[in-house]
Amino acid sequence: MSTSFRQHARPLLSVVLSTLCMNAMAQTPASGPGTGRYVISYICGDARIDGTAPLPPDGRPYNLGVSFESARTRQPLANVQVRLRRHGRVLVEFNASGSRCLFSVPEASYRVEGTYQGAMQFAIVETGTLTTQLRW
Repeated sequence: MSTSFRQHARPLLSVVLSTLCMNAMAQTPASGPGTGRYVISYICGDARIDGTAPLPPDGRPYNLGVSFESARTRQPLANVQVRLRRHGRVLVEFNASGSRCLFSVPEASYRVEGTYQGAMQFAIVETGTLTTQLRW
């Protein structure tokens, strides 16, 4: 297993990336009004990633999921630029290494944005939803 580290471009947010079986996993410290500090974890890979993915280091389960696919062919899409927002603030931003991403986040409603070949799609998602799809 190889591990690489990268400092995220946004201030206050650092991202640690590691490659695990062709899946990218990361954690991002974040804070928000009334929530204290928490860590957002995510893992991305192919469509087979599900609730059995390795848990993040803090042990919290993945409770939000999104898949990316072509609207015309229904084929999975990778290399989607992903942003996770809450109350308009970008909590985490990354390039998805696969067609499916799972997030471990505090209970709330989030805006998941994906940009593929210059076109942006988004969905408003409640925690507990693992089947959201963005299509281009």
